[in-house]
Amino acid sequence: MHKVNPNQTSINNALTKLREVMLYDTTVQPMPQKPMQPILQKPMQPMQPTQMQPKPIQMQHQPQKLLKQSSKQSQKPEMPMQHHPEMQPKPAENVFRPALNQDPLFWCLYVMMNSTFKYEQLANRFTAEQDGKRDQIIMLREKGKALKQTTGIKFAASTIEGDIMSQRISLHTFQVLVHLNSLNAVFVNPVNRVHAEFISDAVSDKPVYIIERTNKQLTMTSATETQLTSIRATHYRIENLQKPIKSASSYTVAELTEMCHQLKIQLKPKMKKQELYDSVSKQLIL
Repeated sequence: MHKVNPNQTSINNALTKLREVMLYDTTVQPMPQKPMQPILQKPMQPMQPTQMQPKPIQMQHQPQKLLKQSSKQSQKPEMPMQHHPEMQPKPAENVFRPALNQDPLFWCLYVMMNSTFKYEQLANRFTAEQDGKRDQIIMLREKGKALKQTTGIKFAASTIEGDIMSQRISLHTFQVLVHLNSLNAVFVNPVNRVHAEFISDAVSDKPVYIIERTNKQLTMTSATETQLTSIRATHYRIENLQKPIKSASSYTVAELTEMCHQLKIQLKPKMKKQELYDSVSKQLIL
């Protein structure tokens, strides 16, 4: 028989109890885990929608803003073009001013016959002037006699031809050429308050051109009926360019006084008839 060592027995008993304790602790009562939920559920999750959806939120509200803006703009009345002159197309200017170094009355006649646009498109105005004056001379030779009978204008054809080919045609030659081409013009000197009418066709709708002399510059515009009425009411009309005023014996003192009032001539007390006549004569210059 084997003899059991008492020390060995006590060691075995101690190990058995230790196993029982270990077995009980690991199976029956496991060590509780530390609560990690407060650490895992950080307050970052509420920020995720705001960080991930800023653009969708803007995209949802932006069309509404644009819609409101467009509706407001549609409700505003459109501003007329006249309130924005810089956006308006520039209207064509109905004024012609011939250059001082040219034949001004001839070019006024040219524009009356052809238009300002054609005048501005001329490549060589010297050649155009020579050709145009030659054409007027040919027409005068063909229709000059008939023109005298129909208009009653007194002129010598040779004198008019020579004046046409000069550097500057006279107002009398201009009058003849206006009637020769069946045009309408009113020549005005606003300083002297006088005017002359060259109307060859008052029945049709042909335009009437106003040619105004200011110092040495001529300005031509297309006249309106209101302008013509105003000129006739405020400016003395010269009937005969060759003889603007008749002899003194043809007028009474009352007639000369009325002419002075129309011409805005300042009268002196107790002016004699000849003094009135001389004052009127000096101002009847176109």
